[in-house]
Amino acid sequence: MAEPIDLSPYRTLLRREESYAIHALIYASENPGAAAARIAGDLKIPPAFLAKVLRRLAQVGYVENRQGRNGGVNLIVDPTSISLLDVIETMSGPLIVDTCQTKARCATQERKGYCRLNVAWVNASLAIREVLAGVRLSHLIDPPRATTRSGDGAGPRPLGRVTADA
Repeated sequence: MAEPIDLSPYRTLLRREESYAIHALIYASENPGAAAARIAGDLKIPPAFLAKVLRRLAQVGYVENRQGRNGGVNLIVDPTSISLLDVIETMSGPLIVDTCQTKARCATQERKGYCRLNVAWVNASLAIREVLAGVRLSHLIDPPRATTRSGDGAGPRPLGRVTADA
């Protein structure tokens, strides 16, 4: 079996606020009523950044964030109703691989009359969106607090690992 490659020199697909939002939703699901400060500390998220993320999640109706003695962060939607794609697009807008997908004709099409990359970008975007749409928040929550729709609690299974010879 090949050794996993060191991923440190690579960039990620997700923005920090998207990743933080996903982790905060999982945490709120597993720890109802946890204070934002506790979430920030446990997840090692800068408190001001988490506050911004929680504001957005509250605006769209995913969480309730109450201040004060009996306050805390609570998930207020069914975790089976939220996909990773939903969270990502809530935080940053539609997810696509390249902006050429948003134009009627990209610069290459204008210059050459065609673009061979467009189909690749569209297919990559569709594949990524399909995978992310298929992973529900409920799949990511530790049992016994939640289970998958099938009730097995197992959640998504990886397709494989990134290896040096991949």
